[in-house]
Amino acid sequence: MNITISKNPNNEGQNYFEKYAQNQLEKLFTKYPFIESIRLSLRAKKHPIKKVKLQARLKGKDVYVEAEGPKHDRAIDLAGDKLTVIAEKYKSKRYKQAS
Repeated sequence: MNITISKNPNNEGQNYFEKYAQNQLEKLFTKYPFIESIRLSLRAKKHPIKKVKLQARLKGKDVYVEAEGPKHDRAIDLAGDKLTVIAEKYKSKRYKQAS
Protein backbone atom coordinates (compact mmCIF):
# COMPACT_ATOMS: atom_id res chain seq x y z
CA MET A 1 0.00 0.00 0.00
CA ASN A 2 1.41 3.37 -0.97
CA ILE A 3 0.17 6.69 0.35
CA THR A 4 1.66 9.88 -0.98
CA ILE A 5 1.53 12.71 1.53
CA SER A 6 1.80 16.27 0.29
CA LYS A 7 1.95 19.61 2.07
CA ASN A 8 -1.72 20.43 1.42
CA PRO A 9 -3.62 17.25 2.33
CA ASN A 10 -7.27 16.46 1.72
CA ASN A 11 -8.52 14.38 4.68
CA GLU A 12 -11.86 13.36 3.17
CA GLY A 13 -12.59 9.67 2.64
CA GLN A 14 -9.61 8.32 4.57
CA ASN A 15 -9.49 5.50 7.09
CA TYR A 16 -8.15 5.87 10.64
CA PHE A 17 -4.53 5.07 9.82
CA GLU A 18 -4.40 7.42 6.84
CA LYS A 19 -5.68 10.27 9.00
CA TYR A 20 -3.23 9.38 11.78
CA ALA A 21 -0.31 9.21 9.35
CA GLN A 22 -1.39 12.49 7.75
CA ASN A 23 -1.47 14.23 11.14
CA GLN A 24 1.89 12.81 12.24
CA LEU A 25 3.65 13.72 9.00
CA GLU A 26 2.00 17.14 8.82
CA LYS A 27 3.90 17.99 12.01
CA LEU A 28 7.14 17.37 10.13
CA PHE A 29 6.03 19.64 7.27
CA THR A 30 5.29 22.39 9.79
CA LYS A 31 8.57 22.03 11.67
CA TYR A 32 10.77 21.54 8.58
CA PRO A 33 9.58 23.67 5.65
CA PHE A 34 12.31 22.25 3.40
CA ILE A 35 10.52 18.87 3.29
CA GLU A 36 8.76 18.87 -0.09
CA SER A 37 6.93 15.52 0.03
CA ILE A 38 6.74 12.20 1.84
CA ARG A 39 5.79 8.85 0.33
CA LEU A 40 4.56 6.21 2.76
CA SER A 41 4.65 2.44 2.11
CA LEU A 42 3.16 -0.21 4.40
CA ARG A 43 3.58 -3.95 4.79
CA ALA A 44 0.41 -5.99 4.28
CA LYS A 45 -2.13 -6.12 7.13
CA LYS A 46 -1.88 -9.90 7.60
CA HIS A 47 1.81 -9.87 8.53
CA PRO A 48 2.31 -10.03 12.33
CA ILE A 49 5.05 -7.36 12.37
CA LYS A 50 4.01 -4.11 10.73
CA LYS A 51 6.59 -2.23 8.69
CA VAL A 52 6.46 1.38 7.50
CA LYS A 53 8.81 2.90 4.93
CA LEU A 54 9.06 6.64 4.37
CA GLN A 55 10.65 8.28 1.36
CA ALA A 56 11.03 12.00 2.00
CA ARG A 57 12.06 14.58 -0.56
CA LEU A 58 14.12 17.31 1.05
CA LYS A 59 15.22 20.21 -1.12
CA GLY A 60 17.83 18.57 -3.34
CA LYS A 61 17.93 15.22 -1.52
CA ASP A 62 15.87 12.05 -1.11
CA VAL A 63 16.02 10.20 2.21
CA TYR A 64 14.61 6.81 3.17
CA VAL A 65 13.69 5.50 6.61
CA GLU A 66 11.84 2.42 7.79
CA ALA A 67 10.60 1.10 11.09
CA GLU A 68 8.76 -1.93 12.45
CA GLY A 69 6.26 -2.29 15.24
CA PRO A 70 3.32 -4.34 16.52
CA LYS A 71 0.90 -1.91 14.84
CA HIS A 72 1.22 0.52 11.95
CA ASP A 73 0.63 3.44 14.34
CA ARG A 74 3.71 2.58 16.39
CA ALA A 75 5.79 1.95 13.29
CA ILE A 76 4.91 5.36 11.81
CA ASP A 77 5.89 7.02 15.10
CA LEU A 78 9.29 5.30 15.04
CA ALA A 79 9.85 6.14 11.37
CA GLY A 80 8.86 9.74 12.06
CA ASP A 81 11.43 9.90 14.86
CA LYS A 82 14.13 8.63 12.49
CA LEU A 83 13.10 11.15 9.85
CA THR A 84 13.25 13.93 12.45
CA VAL A 85 16.86 13.04 13.25
CA ILE A 86 17.78 13.14 9.56
CA ALA A 87 15.92 16.42 9.04
CA GLU A 88 17.75 18.01 11.99
CA LYS A 89 21.12 16.98 10.55
CA TYR A 90 20.10 18.30 7.13
CA LYS A 91 18.93 21.57 8.70
CA SER A 92 22.15 22.05 10.64
CA LYS A 93 24.28 21.52 7.51
CA ARG A 94 22.17 23.57 5.08
CA TYR A 95 20.61 26.32 7.17
CA LYS A 96 23.00 28.04 9.54
CA GLN A 97 21.50 30.41 12.08
CA ALA A 98 22.30 34.08 11.62
CA SER A 99 24.15 35.54 14.57
